[in-house]
Amino acid sequence: MRDFRDAKAMAQTLRASLTAKTVTISHGESLELVSKMFGVADWNTLSAQIQAGREGPLVAAATHATEAGRHPAMPIRDFVPFPGGIVPLYTDRAKTIQALGRAFQGARQIIVAIQRSSDVDEPGLADVYDVGVLGSVLTLDQLADGRWKALTQIHRRIMIKDFVGEADGYVADVEVPDEQPALDVPFLILATKARFAVHSFRDTIKQGWDTIKQGYPCVPQIKPPFERVRDPGRLADMIASHIELSIPDKQALLATLDPVRRLERVRDLLQGNA
Repeated sequence: MRDFRDAKAMAQTLRASLTAKTVTISHGESLELVSKMFGVADWNTLSAQIQAGREGPLVAAATHATEAGRHPAMPIRDFVPFPGGIVPLYTDRAKTIQALGRAFQGARQIIVAIQRSSDVDEPGLADVYDVGVLGSVLTLDQLADGRWKALTQIHRRIMIKDFVGEADGYVADVEVPDEQPALDVPFLILATKARFAVHSFRDTIKQGWDTIKQGYPCVPQIKPPFERVRDPGRLADMIASHIELSIPDKQALLATLDPVRRLERVRDLLQGNA
């Protein structure tokens, strides 16, 4: 398992992963992002820690999990993020911007709540799903059109017990769910990977045909490698992040705490889309 001493390699992996998602950052920016993942202010500080071999405090900062309680929160529309990913989140809502600012100035943790309907501008508890995610705000930038972009690392599922908009931004009371341990299900993993391969091949052919009809060169989308993934829950989340599903279907996957059951649902959804 990688730790803070592998920061440069992690920065290269992060940059390559973001490039695959059409998010371009420099090598220096990727080093700064990895530093923040370990709870360190900047790359120079982390580099000094690496040279000094001070492993303890940095590992503790990197693996720290939020406690149940009250945290800054942001509601999002028409998108379901899954643990393990780094995603850009956009907003122009004042209370969301305030919550992101509080998170960014503090521990950088943010509760991401998925709205049941995109038509609601001032959501409350009844307007968001019970299961959301905990993320860390890596960067926070204002765009030319006035919106704010938060590059967010998604860590884990959380249960939302309350969600309100206050004067200084949205906040959520959350609990950490008791997720089921992952079992060894090699045949289910192989079957799901095989169905995803068929699904990806069909999408690649369709994308290539669409580009030909539009008069553009055929450049199929490259799907991420899954061959080394052996954890059923992690595999389910990775595939769910890369296939087109309705928001209710994706939310149902996010809310499925049993990793084997979650992968079974992904397999069945892939079969239905075949």
